[in-house]
Amino acid sequence: MRFYIALWAAKFAMFCYKLMGRERDDRPGLLATKICPDFLTRIHKPKLVITITGTNGKTTTSALINNKLRESGLTTSFNDWGANLTAGYSLNLMRCVNIFNRPVKDASILEADELTLDETMTQICPNYILITNICKDSLRRNGHPENIFKHIDRTLKILGNKTKAILNANDPLSSQLGLESQRVYYGMTDIGAEPFKNMVADIAVCPKCSGEIGYDYRLYRHLGGFYCKDCDFKMAKAKYFAKFVDYDNRKICIDEDGEDKIYPLISDTLFNAFNVLSAVAVLREVGEKSDDISRFLESQKITAIRETCVEFNGIEYYAYAAKSQNVSAASTVFEYMAKEPSDKNVVLLLDEVQDRNHPTETITWLYETDFEFLNSDNIKKILVGGHMFLNHKLRLLLAGIPEEKIVAVEEEKDIIDYVDREGIEKVYVLYEIDCLTKAKNMRDAIVLKAKEVYNEKG
Repeated sequence: MRFYIALWAAKFAMFCYKLMGRERDDRPGLLATKICPDFLTRIHKPKLVITITGTNGKTTTSALINNKLRESGLTTSFNDWGANLTAGYSLNLMRCVNIFNRPVKDASILEADELTLDETMTQICPNYILITNICKDSLRRNGHPENIFKHIDRTLKILGNKTKAILNANDPLSSQLGLESQRVYYGMTDIGAEPFKNMVADIAVCPKCSGEIGYDYRLYRHLGGFYCKDCDFKMAKAKYFAKFVDYDNRKICIDEDGEDKIYPLISDTLFNAFNVLSAVAVLREVGEKSDDISRFLESQKITAIRETCVEFNGIEYYAYAAKSQNVSAASTVFEYMAKEPSDKNVVLLLDEVQDRNHPTETITWLYETDFEFLNSDNIKKILVGGHMFLNHKLRLLLAGIPEEKIVAVEEEKDIIDYVDREGIEKVYVLYEIDCLTKAKNMRDAIVLKAKEVYNEKG
């Protein structure tokens, strides 16, 4: 009876929030779990439940999977507003049932927080769990990669054969997961990525014998064709294996059990090539046809919460997600800034807003993140602002970046006055993912200032 009280109360709250234009608010889900702590266990699930987790790539991959299933005619519920904890899952699943707890949708797509996976997915029991990767993340919240590994591994051990694990063969960490599960691997060959060397190693030694990890090739960070120099630990054979990536024509060739299939890419970045590869693996496993997936991908772009662009007077202005305190995500974006060939300005809106409410700031991530990658000739100016602007400036100087290329101001709004308006091709505003609106406002203010200066010159 408690469950139905929780369901009805939360459904009524959902209705009220919808009337207020706040249907993406996950507080009805929080209400449901407060009334009925095992709400996630008791609520009925649709026939297809897909969970996407991992350090990086969850949002883009989840969106691709959800959008394709919808295009195929399935009704889905997807926590695309970023609520990837218990309350968000509860709201997601409530959308899938009526007041009698009977399923009314075909599928639930759950972008899931990896740290709490063992507390939630063991109640939900999804049909599939995709693990994108395990990399160095926030020290304050996630600790270290081995800690995240333990949470995901515990989840898969409890679920056993009830859930199929879809794993990254190139990742020496996450590829070891799910020994008791059905496992399917996706992976990528040597595409000549020539990644920069990171300061922090996501995996230091072989997990089987503590020997030295070697690579036939690396893709980025610790992902690649790995092996142990002292035992038989090595990259697993992938059912879905990318044989080449063509950035110029935005194509990826995937060997699917001996048959080559060509799919469009959604951007010119390696990490998004992996997102496409992992999404294809999931969609093929649930029965989607490769030709249909290929046609679908032709129309897809990077989700707007990760990248948007406007152009004025020959310069492209981007709002581009980077994630503060996430060592691997920020370093990967910094590497892309260096390798992307255009002359550019880079604005860092990576001020840890959440730290304003803490008496002690956590700045260790600055010294584990590869700011050295920003020391590139094509990055003409780096601009930082906010209450931690001096910490960022110090880190940039320690990275060897010339002081004349750094603009550091306490008030973020003052950054606008220092952005170059000629002699460059692009401006990137790199932002913490929780600050999308602020980033777009900053980007738009930079464009507005450029227009004002342009009009003044006549």
